[in-house]
Amino acid sequence: MTGRALAFSDAEIVKMASEDFIPVSADDWYQRRRQDSEGEFFRQIAKQAGKDGGGQPSGGSTRQGIYCFTADGQLLAYKNAGQAPDVMRDVLKQALARFGKLPEDKRKPGAIKIEDPRNVDAAYTRTPPAGGLIVNVHARILDKNEQKEWCRGTCKALGGELASRDHMWLTAAEWKSLVPKEPEVGQKFPLPSAIAQRLVRFHLIDNTRGEPPMWQAQEVRTAELNLTVTEVNANSLVMKLEGPVLLANKADAAQAERGFDARLLGYIGYDRAKQAIDRFDVVTVGDHWGNGANTRDPRPGRMPLGIAFELAAGGKPADQIPPQAARDLSYFKTGR
Repeated sequence: MTGRALAFSDAEIVKMASEDFIPVSADDWYQRRRQDSEGEFFRQIAKQAGKDGGGQPSGGSTRQGIYCFTADGQLLAYKNAGQAPDVMRDVLKQALARFGKLPEDKRKPGAIKIEDPRNVDAAYTRTPPAGGLIVNVHARILDKNEQKEWCRGTCKALGGELASRDHMWLTAAEWKSLVPKEPEVGQKFPLPSAIAQRLVRFHLIDNTRGEPPMWQAQEVRTAELNLTVTEVNANSLVMKLEGPVLLANKADAAQAERGFDARLLGYIGYDRAKQAIDRFDVVTVGDHWGNGANTRDPRPGRMPLGIAFELAAGGKPADQIPPQAARDLSYFKTGR
């Protein structure tokens, strides 16, 4: 993950990828499992790179990596993810050289006709819920400066100081459940269970160094999240969200190998005229400790972690990227 980020922050690589190739990004977890024409296409390209998923026709072990291929599925170059910029640059140049050696009638625009997908495997297709809410989620390790103020944290893991990116999805029914029918200033009520459980289990995670394990329901030790109406007028409604959260893989948090002891604070706004959420500004700060199989090299002990939630505009292609935890369909079953 960190090598990929470094490679695609290189100006020459970005220029080559955008001008000499048609860039496509997809999640290997979905692609290798899809039982449709898109999944078949990906698996046959991966097989040319010697990535056959452990011999299984679908699913199996990871096929992740950077693939350069033609529109008709001929592999030109491959390298596993996590490469330094100079390695990635060589892979792209190698692919271009091999493409240049193909017959001219294979290289001209329109030489390959791309048919519409024959079918779509709904089991491995994730799209934002109709009429729902998309919230950007960013996590970052923190430290304190000489003035005892929060500042950007440092760690030995390559790229671990960068902010992570994810999305939280709410269905239309869920975000509407946030809005009281007859709001009054001072009115206080719990954050709806489905939203609270999804937020703490799947988004209060340290994903700054890779793909973390999600919190299990029994690992939510405390989640006292409440909404308080702070402003009401004819046009708008503002609610304050706050409360403590304790997540730990053992009932006794002091003995837990992994945990997060934090507090949430933020504001959710509702445009009464448009009948839409127009603000979702929430931050979480607390002490995180431990790691997962794919989030190695954590800072020792309990160290501060900050997580920010902000409403997404929804108009960018990147806004359509599903939450990492949405791989598991229980993502939409929390609190039910």
